[in-house]
Amino acid sequence: MRLRTVLSVAAAAAFAMAPAGLAQAEPGLPSAQIRGEVCFWAEPNMMGPGGGWCYSGTGYADVPDRMHDHAGSFESRSDDPVYAIDHPRWGGCVYREIRGRDYNMNWTANNDFGNRIDGVSHEKGNCQPG
Repeated sequence: MRLRTVLSVAAAAAFAMAPAGLAQAEPGLPSAQIRGEVCFWAEPNMMGPGGGWCYSGTGYADVPDRMHDHAGSFESRSDDPVYAIDHPRWGGCVYREIRGRDYNMNWTANNDFGNRIDGVSHEKGNCQPG
């Protein structure tokens, strides 16, 4: 658990320091960058312990520990795209676009991006497609 926290902090710092300058999510940030939200669950079919977690479009946000590298499903309740972000061990970051109103009931099937997600942002910054 401690290693994951250290990696998460390091990954968030690397993502934040990208030359494109991604906005960090902060509690109470007044204006969201997307309309609506995108929700994630730890298991397929919008299920899982602890329920869902929703990103509201306020900069970069780490997914909860229960979904780190394990988001089983998602649903976009927004017309705007967001970017699922992965921070590989070798450095940098990669993204997967989640289009507005998109959903996936089994995002971990076929080694999809749900097995890699570390965070979500309203912009892709300097991350590479992945």
